[in-house]
Amino acid sequence: MIIKSFELNKKKLDNYKYFLFYGENEGYKEESLISITKNKKNINHYLENEILDNEDKFLESLISRSFFDNEKIIVIKKASEKIFKIIEEIIKRKIEDISIVILAGELTKKSKLRSLFEKENSLICSAFYSDNYQSL
Repeated sequence: MIIKSFELNKKKLDNYKYFLFYGENEGYKEESLISITKNKKNINHYLENEILDNEDKFLESLISRSFFDNEKIIVIKKASEKIFKIIEEIIKRKIEDISIVILAGELTKKSKLRSLFEKENSLICSAFYSDNYQSL
């Protein structure tokens, strides 16, 4: 589901588990990430390369849960099209108590990752473009 970046703070997003933030405006993506993860304790940050180098280990860490952890939030930074298959696998498995926020750069309209998040109503997709005079 596509949500405009300026509407993220207005909507209730607690029921959503998967987020894709893409575009040039890194500062605004970070602000939105902070607003989603505030008051959350178990936040794990990964770079896309770390996940791609150890796919099995990453998937196992998502599946195995600590007795004391209520919810994990996974933040994947510097993501690209390469992470699509792993994200698709995670969504298919329907792992409980996990939220994933993907921070990506520019994604084309033909991007599989972008298409997946735009078409599925249970996923949130938001574009963060650079500021210009009109948007300010």
